[in-house]
Amino acid sequence: MNLLMVDDEEYVVEGIKKNVDWEKCGVDEIYAAASMKQAQSIMEMVPIDIIISDIVMPKQNGFDFIQWVRENRYMVQVIFLTSYAEFDYARRAISMNSVDYLLKPIDYGRLADAVCSAVRKAAQERKNEDERRESRLWRQNQSLLRRDFWLELLRGNISGNAFEEERTKRRLPYEADTEFLLLYLTFHDMAGSQGAWDEKTLYFIVENVLSEMLEAAGFLVEAVVPRAKGSSVTVCRKAEGDAGTVERLKEKGVFEQFIQWMGDKLQMDIWCGVGSTGRAENLLNSYILLQDMRDNSLSVWNRVLYQSDFERPEMSLQNPNLGVWKALLEEEKEEELISSIEGYLEGLEEKELVTREVLRVFQMDILQMVYSWLERREIKAHLLFSGKESENDYQNALKGMRSAEEFACNLISRAIQYEKYIHKTDSVVEQIRQYIDVHYKEEIRRDSLGEIVYLNTDYMSRIFKKEMGVSISSYILQKRVAEAKKLLAQSNLPINTVSIYVGYSNFSYFTKMFKENTGYSPLDYRRKFKG
Repeated sequence: MNLLMVDDEEYVVEGIKKNVDWEKCGVDEIYAAASMKQAQSIMEMVPIDIIISDIVMPKQNGFDFIQWVRENRYMVQVIFLTSYAEFDYARRAISMNSVDYLLKPIDYGRLADAVCSAVRKAAQERKNEDERRESRLWRQNQSLLRRDFWLELLRGNISGNAFEEERTKRRLPYEADTEFLLLYLTFHDMAGSQGAWDEKTLYFIVENVLSEMLEAAGFLVEAVVPRAKGSSVTVCRKAEGDAGTVERLKEKGVFEQFIQWMGDKLQMDIWCGVGSTGRAENLLNSYILLQDMRDNSLSVWNRVLYQSDFERPEMSLQNPNLGVWKALLEEEKEEELISSIEGYLEGLEEKELVTREVLRVFQMDILQMVYSWLERREIKAHLLFSGKESENDYQNALKGMRSAEEFACNLISRAIQYEKYIHKTDSVVEQIRQYIDVHYKEEIRRDSLGEIVYLNTDYMSRIFKKEMGVSISSYILQKRVAEAKKLLAQSNLPINTVSIYVGYSNFSYFTKMFKENTGYSPLDYRRKFKG
């Protein structure tokens, strides 16, 4: 044990050091400070278990110091010393949870008893804290073990035969006949404040709120298992000796209360699907059914869907609006087209007909319509929409009506905007020209230029020649000749170095090309025009 004495009177400190049997009390090291500032420095550098502090000291007193100790959550036992027998001192010492309050001159025998008592209390506190820490670690470890177990089971990596082996290995409190219930949740931020709730925090809230609500209905929350982004599966266990059933949960409206609470507090729309109770080996099937239920009810938010009651919606996958949409796109009536698409999707949502298959067909219709429209205008759609943002829109389009709407709007808007862009004066042509001006020293292929501006090479070449009055290859040649003339006239670089600098590794070809375009050989040009 480490002990700190705080007293501005050196003789008092030395007297205590000499007159107490520290080894008998269990004190290993003794530190001394003459002021609160010194004592604070020691506390920050050395682990202290016991403090003996005078109350009356210059500037800041012993109470100030111990107040600082308590505020900073140091686990120490405190013994106060003072020359003043005042009631208020004693009262404050007691309120600060001190071991003892001793008057000077010091009774060393009584001080030794107080120190021994402080050592025992410090040892017990240390033991209690170790136990609390071990308990916290054990609970955290158990939580991770449970979540990992259910994650593996939902992935199909723990079959019915392996359940008992895995349960024993992970020391999970499940029996072969223990029954479970799955709750599938998907969250959507209705307020538009994306990122306001990170998933770790969100699932912590889910576990705590559900635990309290389910306990009264005979179920315990075992784990919240994250699945696809924004979705999770909560594994609930039927309490031992309890008659908890899905019907009882329905009667109490537990899950209805839960999504109401989450929506009100977190401003989130929630898709909520409840499975059927069953043993662990049957939960993978229940999870697959819940996923299918989710895929076939993407427009149902803030209601509880029970697996036992769910019926697939009957629908036609034929889109009656596709012909109208194609005509609007052909005329580039972007606002009317997007408005029509939004109305179509909202109509499906009102009738609760939004399923993953419906969205898949919708996505393919939009893609085919836009890609065909771009192809007729000789724009390479696969390059125009090759970025990560487009990929994310494509992946998210099957998650729900809102995501599908966003996917369609972004695709159409970008296609129409780019088609208008390439017809603006100096737009695409300026992009090509600027690229050549920077990269003229390198090999430049027409296909590469076409990829930069997302156009078929023949179409790109035609609009470049129309705007610039020369072909792309002629422009590259002119640029190289102009740069070579500048270097020959303004520098002392060897002519073969000039050839390489402007993009010609073959010196003979450079000489021939230069003479054909200037009437001079490179050497003659330098002699005539070198300043």
